[in-house]
Amino acid sequence: MPAHVLVLDAAEGIGPWARDALAHAGLACALVKEDVEARRSVDAQWPALVMVPLDEVQRWERVLSRLSEGPTTVPVLGVASRDASIDVTPALALGVTDLLTYPCTPDDLVDRVTSSMRGRRPPRGPDRTEQASPMATLRSVTEAAEEALLRTETAVARVSRPEEREHLRQAKEALSHSLQVILGTMIGSAEAAGAGREGHSRRVASLIRELTEALGWPPTRVRGMELAGLFLDIGLLVLPGDLLAVRGPLEPEAVELLRGHPEISGDILEPLARVGVPVAAIRAHHERLDGSGYPRGLRGRQVPFGGQLLAVVDTWAALTRPRPHRPALDDRDAVAVLRREATAGRLSGKLVDTLERVAAGGRPSIPPGTHDEGHERGAAPNGEPGRGHSLLAGSPVVVRQVTRGLALCL
Repeated sequence: MPAHVLVLDAAEGIGPWARDALAHAGLACALVKEDVEARRSVDAQWPALVMVPLDEVQRWERVLSRLSEGPTTVPVLGVASRDASIDVTPALALGVTDLLTYPCTPDDLVDRVTSSMRGRRPPRGPDRTEQASPMATLRSVTEAAEEALLRTETAVARVSRPEEREHLRQAKEALSHSLQVILGTMIGSAEAAGAGREGHSRRVASLIRELTEALGWPPTRVRGMELAGLFLDIGLLVLPGDLLAVRGPLEPEAVELLRGHPEISGDILEPLARVGVPVAAIRAHHERLDGSGYPRGLRGRQVPFGGQLLAVVDTWAALTRPRPHRPALDDRDAVAVLRREATAGRLSGKLVDTLERVAAGGRPSIPPGTHDEGHERGAAPNGEPGRGHSLLAGSPVVVRQVTRGLALCL
């Protein structure tokens, strides 16, 4: 009898598409939406794999419990939208053994289903023997990290002894740290090649952490956003190395390439969505509330709140460092630019206010490479500009010029 895939989908959301895609690939598949029907299907033919939406796992608890008591182990593939925020711990405790996020292609679905039935995940790419592209290489790193982190989470959900849980917690932290070091080093090397970009992602990550802590977010969300700040520009690694070193305006073709990097970053990092990295926010960090951003032109509440946070911090971090096409702004002028953006409806005014408070209290005021010849960025005791004050301070012309260039604020 051919391999049998049982798709559980009470809402008939992704289920019909999955059934048709698997059937087209030659896999016997049954789609059920009722508990009684599912248990009858299991009794009639023991499945080779079960698919279930993560937000319906508890609804199907009796079916999953029946599978855990059967003669052979049945892999359970949980599926969820890549933009959803779902705690996977209950799903793992109920027997989910692998995760798939959608939208995805039918080939991705078939690959994941067949590899789950074999107990392993296949390498990516059309030809496994050819040298992998930069995109494929980076994606393989995040896929391997996702798989390792998922295994530790699965193990934590299934052990009861405190010392075992602590050991697995430490293992997960070590894996997370290794991932941060590997990807962070790659990103840092790429940034070093672009004038004014060195250390940008680490500055964004550090300020995002302070900003989310100031907003009272729980530690797990703070950590996820910190990683988002560190990895948000990983898609730039796929682009030509000299693209960011161009002095002056970019050619239209280069602009088009550059505007694609948020989606590339999201595609690379998508496997990490299930382990706490807010990939939807990364994809949206160049979107603007008035719809003028990129790559998708989202507006208003379509822009995830995490994306709004990243947009404010990423812009501020970029403005306060020199780039080939402009000098750096000091903190005061950078905040003035952000306020103009907020007034125009492109950035969140409340987040700009919070950023100003956090930046003023939590980081040095002098950008690297400048000289503090006076007090507080060169200010004289009476608050007037001193000799060491930036020539850009208080210059509305410069602020307007930078504001007009924010569509490519990198």
